[in-house]
Amino acid sequence: MSTILYYSPKYIRPIIPVCLVQYFNADIQIVDIDDDMENFARDFPLQQCPSLINRETGLYLTETVSIHQYLIKTFCKNPEEVKKLLGSTILEESEVLRWDAFSVSDFLNREVNYIKPLIGMMPYNADAHATAKKQLDVVVKIFEDHLKSHQFLVSDHITLADLSVTSSFFFGFNFAYDENWSQQYPNITRWYKEIIKSPYVAKFFSDKQQTKTVPQPPK
Repeated sequence: MSTILYYSPKYIRPIIPVCLVQYFNADIQIVDIDDDMENFARDFPLQQCPSLINRETGLYLTETVSIHQYLIKTFCKNPEEVKKLLGSTILEESEVLRWDAFSVSDFLNREVNYIKPLIGMMPYNADAHATAKKQLDVVVKIFEDHLKSHQFLVSDHITLADLSVTSSFFFGFNFAYDENWSQQYPNITRWYKEIIKSPYVAKFFSDKQQTKTVPQPPK
């Protein structure tokens, strides 16, 4: 039985693992959790994706950051490319891990808490939503300020940090970050538009467009 990467098109965190499997042409079967829910729920009681398993070898991985590392170190055959993606020094490696972990935890969680109530995926509460916006604004400013003086997040080229953070920003660009938002955050927008053209993720983003409207709070 081949290794299985469980994902769902409804979620953000599996985007980069799926892109990496496709880019490296890895011998991994990509399975939508809805198509194999019985086995997925049995093997992964928390039912979170991405999740990676090979039942014959005992491979069992959860947590997006660990799956990113496994896929790159296992299936990228060019050692120099591995260094470029994950960092060529201890400091770069640490920075890549920092942004990757931040992307799929605090940043994405704050973004979800702000956007989902606007699009009917979470209950809307005016006070909680105002707090969520303030919390998200803090994070977005961190990225905007950093990218003002950096072309990429870590090095002078694309790393896993850029790929991971871009996937989280996709949730915003898809639902809430319109052209007016881009004018407020030109550095993020410049960087985002560059990263989505990368061969690592271009296939996923090829048919994706920035939203033209901003959802309004329910009345």
